[in-house]
Amino acid sequence: MLQALQRRWPPGRRRTRHGSLSRLVCALLALSLSGGPLRAEDMPLSPQLQVPLILKILTYDRHFSRFGDDLMLGILYAPTDPQSVKAANDFSDILYQYAGKTVKGLPVGKILVEFTTPEALERSIAARNIDVLYVAPGNAKNIPAITKVSRERGVATTTGVPEYVRSGISVGLGVSQDRPQILINQAAALAELCEFDASLLRISTPVK
Repeated sequence: MLQALQRRWPPGRRRTRHGSLSRLVCALLALSLSGGPLRAEDMPLSPQLQVPLILKILTYDRHFSRFGDDLMLGILYAPTDPQSVKAANDFSDILYQYAGKTVKGLPVGKILVEFTTPEALERSIAARNIDVLYVAPGNAKNIPAITKVSRERGVATTTGVPEYVRSGISVGLGVSQDRPQILINQAAALAELCEFDASLLRISTPVK
């Protein structure tokens, strides 16, 4: 799985990339999906499933080179919401396993970020050179403020909460017919300077 994340994809290999992501999705089917009815801020996929998919999806951004010398993920959570704190810590713990690994040649870094105000978020992004925000549950009311900052700063947004993609987050993960589902809000992605390859869009579910 890590080899797939590290591989550089030369021009003219779109079918292979498509197949690689499809194989990754199929491999993740062997792991457990969340069961039972979902609430608006629930995550149907566990962080264990989310992390490799999100890292792979980011490699399909045609402007990936803008991330510079490393790929820094800010894990954004609501500090007063226990579910949000737990989800952020769980995601961080899984992402820690990627320490020392690379995604398209870039080392992966992470930082936990409390959402308090848009101004504080903007300072965190600038101070830590955050390239991607992972938006944890508990942030429903904060999405407009988060996306305003992300679009001004050109920071990609991702989440494991499907409803957040409908609210303006660029990339999310859900479940459809017991399979992991990639959700992309293309208008939001373009506003954050992300342009995803057509091979990814073909196997994703568009969200407006």
